[in-house]
Amino acid sequence: MKKIHLALIIILCGIVLFAGIVLIQNPGAEKKNATADRPVLKVALYPYLEDVNGDDHATTIRLIKERYHQLYPDDDLEIYISDEYSTYFSDSRNFSPVFGPGGPDIVEVEQTELDNLIDGGYIRPFVPVSPDAARMLNETREDVVSPYKDLGTVDGSVYFVPTWLCAHYTFTRNPPGTAESGDFSGNGTLPDLYLSAYASTYGSDPALLDGAVRDAVNGSPDPEVTDWLASRLSACTGTDGRNRCLDGDYAAKDGGLSEFVSGKTDRYVGFSEMLYRILKESPERYDKNLTISGTIYGKGTYPSLAWTDGFVMNNNTGTEKMDEAIRFIDFYNSPETKEIIALSLDTGNDTVRVPRYLLPASEDFYSLPNVSSDRYYQQFSPVIHTMVPFPTGGLRGNMDAIYCNVTAALQENGMDVNYPARCTLTQKTAVPA
Repeated sequence: MKKIHLALIIILCGIVLFAGIVLIQNPGAEKKNATADRPVLKVALYPYLEDVNGDDHATTIRLIKERYHQLYPDDDLEIYISDEYSTYFSDSRNFSPVFGPGGPDIVEVEQTELDNLIDGGYIRPFVPVSPDAARMLNETREDVVSPYKDLGTVDGSVYFVPTWLCAHYTFTRNPPGTAESGDFSGNGTLPDLYLSAYASTYGSDPALLDGAVRDAVNGSPDPEVTDWLASRLSACTGTDGRNRCLDGDYAAKDGGLSEFVSGKTDRYVGFSEMLYRILKESPERYDKNLTISGTIYGKGTYPSLAWTDGFVMNNNTGTEKMDEAIRFIDFYNSPETKEIIALSLDTGNDTVRVPRYLLPASEDFYSLPNVSSDRYYQQFSPVIHTMVPFPTGGLRGNMDAIYCNVTAALQENGMDVNYPARCTLTQKTAVPA
């Protein structure tokens, strides 16, 4: 009997010794086994991020992943920056190509489509599993710039976490002239400008904006608003009477940006991030020779509307990825990560660094020394802080009808507008009250 016990002890010792040798030879084996079953979080970032290194964002993605894994080495992560996962600039309410099974788990989208994403069952709310994740989600939302802080919360559920803020700015070369370029001609732009003009004239009460959308869809855009809109857009009318911002000419020429960069126009209207290309393509012309202001399309009595990008979660994603999704959003919205992206700190050593000049939704970002001392951010920041967000619904699915009816009103106002033939065939019904 003792011999049997001795034999068993020898065998057990041999097993333990062998396991120890294996671990010594392959110290990562234990960690790999522990994380082998951890799901991969697939993240689709804002698809129009400037590719500062010209490598299809490879350097940017690698740096973001490296920084994230320093904090969370056990998490598995895939990041995409591609228009394959874009929901922007479309009047469709079909989001299946992006939010189907196997698609990204969290996606950056614009808030104007949020109601459609919820109503269509494409996304699910963020519901933390652990106390740490709950704390992170709360702190991330608390740091959002004040006017946009509660955006995406529906009946107490958080469906959307703001990441970036967007507004139209007017870039003016000094000394200022009279010619202006920009692109207001598309059905993905003009409806938004009309609604912003309405809010600037009458206020941004949700019921008012709902009514504004219904009236515009039904062919009755507000005449005072279209008058103010026509007045602002007429700044783009040249001495020949042609308005290239509205007739589609600048739409075919990078939105009129090259006209401004080359000096053919004195003003340009576009998003803050267009400053990257202005400075990149012509630094000697514009360095210290540029002023920036907010673009008001209505009367200006009330704040104008701003776009907001943010993360939503695919309804096909399981609860097992919830906390990792919240960890990534917390990391992504941190001032340190936003500084890397907005100031183009991911630029390679062989390339001249030019900030992307994106506007993070995180309030703490604007207190960073490199940001608060930047003369352009000093002009961007006060504008976006005094605006209010676009509504989370009403536009998507109605943009074509609003575009046609507002274009017709501008044409009646004497504007040189390219009124598409399809508009005479467009039939839309009013959105529900």
